[in-house]
Amino acid sequence: MTFGAGSIRIDVTVSRALACCVEIKSNRPQGLARLFVGRRPEEAPVLAGQVFSLCGVAQSVAARLAVLNAADLPMRGEERFAATAKLLAERIFETLRALILHWPLPLPAAIVALAGKYLREALAASQAIIAGAKAKIAKCAFVAEPAARLSAAAAALGIPDGEGQPPRDTAYAAILGNIDRDRIFVSRRPNPLTVADDAEVIAHLSREAGYASLPYLAGRVVETGAYARLSSAGMPEGPHLAERFLARINDVRLCLQQLSNLDQQDTDACSSLMGGGPTPGAGGYGAVECARGRLYHLAEIGMDGHLCAYRILAPTEWNFHPAGPFVETLLSSRIGVGESAARSVSRLATLFDPCVAFEIGVREAAYA
Repeated sequence: MTFGAGSIRIDVTVSRALACCVEIKSNRPQGLARLFVGRRPEEAPVLAGQVFSLCGVAQSVAARLAVLNAADLPMRGEERFAATAKLLAERIFETLRALILHWPLPLPAAIVALAGKYLREALAASQAIIAGAKAKIAKCAFVAEPAARLSAAAAALGIPDGEGQPPRDTAYAAILGNIDRDRIFVSRRPNPLTVADDAEVIAHLSREAGYASLPYLAGRVVETGAYARLSSAGMPEGPHLAERFLARINDVRLCLQQLSNLDQQDTDACSSLMGGGPTPGAGGYGAVECARGRLYHLAEIGMDGHLCAYRILAPTEWNFHPAGPFVETLLSSRIGVGESAARSVSRLATLFDPCVAFEIGVREAAYA
């Protein structure tokens, strides 16, 4: 985010090397949605793309869907095609970028230098697709060539052609080597946030002012993102950190396949990436599956034709909820003490991938 992104503070208390207490505090600004109130509906997608630097395309598309549904208007074919291309390009690059730039352990210098080169190539290809979509270039003409470049850059970073592990001597193989024997965290099957939950989520979001900062679904520890999305297709087997990492790798691979199939008018890609509908009141919502998970925008249009209410619910609020999946995974894990514990917590947090920076504090129970 570019507008006061804030951060997350993770404080862990250990007793006999076990994580016995986890506290998460966020200083993320909660008033960003108020920036949309009073504006014309057509301004919302532009504003969303300007306010949020991370996943700005996803934010803009979610806003567009929200205001269209609030006005009871459809997103037509060409616009849906362009939005699908943009969302896939952004999701691919953002995942590639975050896995490299946010990894908390040092990688070999030669690997880092090559990774920087391939990330720049991936960024240029992703931006070319997004620019082509914004310019409303004829269908498919703006996708094929930059999609091939994006796929080549991803492969050079270590995204495999099929299911499996990153090829040797790539950046992602080096990262996997840091964690493929780490069994500190017990594997847990996620309880994924899906389109089937939208009606309940939107009902809460419409009527509860604080829901966007502390979302919940009764009786569930909800998770969203690549690891949750792939749970229905069978999870990777192995140490938990490696499972999470490989889920992110596989998500990129699947998105690259969807991008290459857009010339076949792949409607499945569109429906899996975005949706929306009316709200219980006089409004509408948009939902988008971005790199970090399911993102919601909710809009209501007043009698004067301007936005009179707006809500945004980001994936991070589910995954780093004080009683959410990150905390559940961390509690009772034998993380050690001191720097060793902080390193373990940092790797887990990185693979849950918050959309803001995080800080970690570790203390022993005897000194709490």
